[in-house]
Amino acid sequence: MNTDKKSKIIKIVRKNDEANISLNVFLEKMLIISSEMSNGINQLNKKFDDKMDLLEKRILNIENKLNIPNQELEQKETINLLEIKSEILNIDKKEVLKALKYNDYRSFMYIFKLYYKNDKNNKYVYPIKIISVRSFEYYYNGKWNKDLYGNHIINILCGNIQSLFLKYNTLDDDTSNITCEDFIMNQYFIHKLSDEKYKKEILKHIVEELKINSE
Repeated sequence: MNTDKKSKIIKIVRKNDEANISLNVFLEKMLIISSEMSNGINQLNKKFDDKMDLLEKRILNIENKLNIPNQELEQKETINLLEIKSEILNIDKKEVLKALKYNDYRSFMYIFKLYYKNDKNNKYVYPIKIISVRSFEYYYNGKWNKDLYGNHIINILCGNIQSLFLKYNTLDDDTSNITCEDFIMNQYFIHKLSDEKYKKEILKHIVEELKINSE
């Protein structure tokens, strides 16, 4: 290989090396710029998040202040309302036996109205609200609780009233004046209060009563 060719090859190699060096420098600078931009964006995002957190806290504080009158109003509107909860109903024996004479949904509704109805409350006569066709709310623990389809409500009510009927439907008490036939018929009806299908029928009558007293 002659001297000229060697010189040309050396020049080409040097140019390639210089180009590679320039490219590496360029890439390093781009990485530095990208890193700086990323840090800047992260700082902006943090400032934005901090401002949003502060804004949310201020909005929540304002909402809480605005809700105070509503909470006070709600407390006044729920005065004297009984809660929908599992409990032993304190009802006079004569009233219970009177209700049992119907042996159908009227027996349930008689006790339901006698115990849970509150005529002194102008806003809520019962501790149950109809939200939509299949959605309800019941009063418990000092607040209104959602109950889709009313399953919780009807289970609690049927359980309470069923226990009450069982307590007084007995042949052992001479003051009850319950015959064997009455006892059997009563037991048959009381047992139906555990049937899911019958509970749905009872719920329909409860809804009718709620609508009557909300007009």
